[in-house]
Formats: sequence, structure tokens, C-alpha cells
Amino acid sequence: MKSIKLLATVTVLSLLAGCATTFRPWLLSDVHEGMDKVQVVQLLGTPDSTETKNGAEYLHYSFREDLTLPFSNPGGIEFSAEREIMREDMERRFKDYRYVVILVDGKVVNYKEELPDPSQE
Repeated sequence: MKSIKLLATVTVLSLLAGCATTFRPWLLSDVHEGMDKVQVVQLLGTPDSTETKNGAEYLHYSFREDLTLPFSNPGGIEFSAEREIMREDMERRFKDYRYVVILVDGKVVNYKEELPDPSQE
């Protein structure tokens, strides 16, 4: 019984730790001009990448809608090629979102969604 409780506790803590480090774009509305980098990272998490150019620091974040298909068999769809085609079609409908927070002199001056480069599609 103790091992089940321990396993459940470890599982819950692992899930919570994973949530704490995952970027959630809806938190961008809490970013405001004048925040410093430490405050931004505390709110949004560690950026995927950073770069410095023209005296500004860019914190790049990305978010991908997660596709979680049910384990059940909805609508009687066979677990076969038809289901795999459905899954691939659904995955194509999800897209990556990219965001950048721009800091000058260590303070936020802007944040925005980065639009995809049409030449890269």
C-alpha cells in the first residue's frame, strides 16, 4: 500500500514539475513593458533560444498544440490504416506558434507572435 501511495505521489509531482517548465502562451498577457528578464523567465519559463542584435535581446518561445487521441475507439473506427490516416490529418491541422519577447537595457519593450516566414513553408 505504501508503494502505491509513493508511486502516486511521485507521479503527481513529476506532472506538476513538467507543467512548471512548459511555456503557456496565454501568460504573455501578463508580460508588460518595463519587466526585467528574470521576471519574464519566472513567468514564461526558460526561452527556447535567445539572441542579441542591434542592442536588443530577443527571447524566443514556441508552443505547439498537443494532439492527444482518445484510447477508446470513437465511432467504431478500426485501429488500422484508416485510423492512422485520421491521426496524420489531425496532426497537420495543428501548428507551431512562435513568440518573441524583446528587451532593451534589460527591460521588456515589446512582445509579439512571430509570423512564419513564407519562404520556409
